[in-house]
Amino acid sequence: MSETLENYADVYADAVYRAVGVAFALSPTPTGERLFGGRPFVLVTAYNPRSVALPDEENRQRNAALEEELQSRGLEYGPSSGASRDGSWEEPGFVVFDLTADEARALGRRYEQHAVVWGEGERVALLWCEDGRTETFYPRLEAA
Repeated sequence: MSETLENYADVYADAVYRAVGVAFALSPTPTGERLFGGRPFVLVTAYNPRSVALPDEENRQRNAALEEELQSRGLEYGPSSGASRDGSWEEPGFVVFDLTADEARALGRRYEQHAVVWGEGERVALLWCEDGRTETFYPRLEAA
């Protein structure tokens, strides 16, 4: 992995994720937590493709296109976000339920994301969209 992608990996790993009333971070050690009753889920956004900052209006349009796709596919979804702990950035997106890891990665790739957060049972993972790597973590609940 290039140094640039390593930096992105640190950002993803240190973020706080929120989805339909649940806030969590990624833990390298088991926590025993099960998000969303153990259902498969993915957190995905269309904001800032490949970590290139876009104007707010363009980001909103991209996320609207993502939401339109989710609706047209009949997928169950809700609001989500990923944010830095210091509050210096936040990207809204969606939590989408019942997609496989391959489907989740493909969705992230379609919206030009470096990675998506995918989970099932007691595990969560960073699914890297371009090179197909998977980094496995565990969810650690955070204050909402």
